[in-house]
Amino acid sequence: MATPNPLEGTHNAAPPPRVSQKTFHIAGILTTVHGLEELPSPSQPVACLWLLNPRLQTQECMAPIAAQAITAWNKRLQSGAVEAGLAKGLIAVSFDQRNHGTRKVEALSNEAWRNGNPRHAQDMFSIYHGTAIDTSLLLTYLPAYITPQITQNLVLGISLGGHSTWLVALQDPRITTAVSIIGCPDYTSLMVQRAEKSKLQTWTSSDPPGSRFIGSADFPQALVDAVSLYDPAGLLMRGIANPEAPTATEKQELGAKLKSRLRGKRILNLSGGADKLVPYACGEQFLNFLKTSVKEDSALGLELEDLIFNDVGHETTPAMAERAVNFICDSIASGKPSSSSVRESKI
Repeated sequence: MATPNPLEGTHNAAPPPRVSQKTFHIAGILTTVHGLEELPSPSQPVACLWLLNPRLQTQECMAPIAAQAITAWNKRLQSGAVEAGLAKGLIAVSFDQRNHGTRKVEALSNEAWRNGNPRHAQDMFSIYHGTAIDTSLLLTYLPAYITPQITQNLVLGISLGGHSTWLVALQDPRITTAVSIIGCPDYTSLMVQRAEKSKLQTWTSSDPPGSRFIGSADFPQALVDAVSLYDPAGLLMRGIANPEAPTATEKQELGAKLKSRLRGKRILNLSGGADKLVPYACGEQFLNFLKTSVKEDSALGLELEDLIFNDVGHETTPAMAERAVNFICDSIASGKPSSSSVRESKI
């Protein structure tokens, strides 16, 4: 059952073994590194899993999934299931999203229109865009604070962190694997859905309803411009008149964007089929658009997996966490994808 904390029931039945935590003060951000003491060898290269927390939560709620991933990976190493040339350690890193936890400045800015925040659209996008920027910043400076050499970077985010994960995946070439759980890659579509459900005056006052919402005080032009630069759907679908049938010129321009942003990466998108807060339908057009593009370009080397868990709301079930951890471990144990692939399923 969905709750304000989408991780509330994830590990209740089978909590993972605790792993070590060490906190560093990096660039003004309290940054927790999980799993340093569990590394098989301090001189061995490591993969680093960046963890981005949900809205209204803090980095502490990501500790169990950090422990789950590190424990699962270390078991693979100990069993000899990883090729010698690909063997490395795994650490995880968590930090509070902007305006959350130790970084909270104004509680209202984390709320939606229905909860009295008139700037919900600009607040939410700027907060998780800022967190994406912080991920890249910390990724740059973390090696100056720890001894192990980081040779691979992965990111996993949930809810608000899932939105941010999509931005990091497109904006930072050092991220090779991204897992978005109950996140959305199309911010405009998500806000349009919420504006309609919230019956905003800027939605109901036009004829037809919603026709003047984009560019209104609730979704200002400056936000429209930012979304077109950083949001996956805004960035990749911008300027394409019919996303279901791009022209030859549009395909050529899109191909160049995909190669520069996503070439050689792995992306796992996990959604709840009954999620009312972040409905799968809000990102569906973009995901279908991306799947088609990937299928048409085998040389892109992008592996995309899109799984919908039927009857699951805005939550992270144990099965979703398990699939995410397996995907992470498989990605660490493999080299770069040699060709593109798409897997989609309803579970």
